[in-house]
Amino acid sequence: MKTSIINKPRYIQIMFLALIVLLLGTSCRVTLIPPYDDSIAQQIDQTSKQVDKFYLTMLELSTTNNNGRAFEHFVLQYVDIEVELNSLLSKNKVRPLNQNSTRICEITLELWVKYKEEHKKDNTLSDGLVKLNRKTFSDLFYAMQVAEEGKNIAGNPPK
Repeated sequence: MKTSIINKPRYIQIMFLALIVLLLGTSCRVTLIPPYDDSIAQQIDQTSKQVDKFYLTMLELSTTNNNGRAFEHFVLQYVDIEVELNSLLSKNKVRPLNQNSTRICEITLELWVKYKEEHKKDNTLSDGLVKLNRKTFSDLFYAMQVAEEGKNIAGNPPK
């Protein structure tokens, strides 16, 4: 009669195999994010500055008095910025495994169009709305920058 239920040589083989699988599994790295793209990072930075300048200029150089913030005074800037946001969205859409950055760009563009249409409808923006819109876009561009920098860090981990 056997005193041990476990066959010792077989048990040792299974444990050894499990140890090897564990070591191999922890040493492998699967990266499911797109590579860092410096041109997109630069475009994010430039577009962020353009939006910030748009709202700061509106806040500092115009008032709601005498139609100073009438939509017609800002149409060209709205168009220029929307073109940049469309470009960022297109560049992010074509990159594989880039759903998060694409979604941030979609939200940014959707809000830009929404706020532009509100300005067009009301034909003015209060100081409070200008400040709120500026903060909203600042946060969205920060999220874009962090997402792109994360790709850079994933591709070039610190040593």
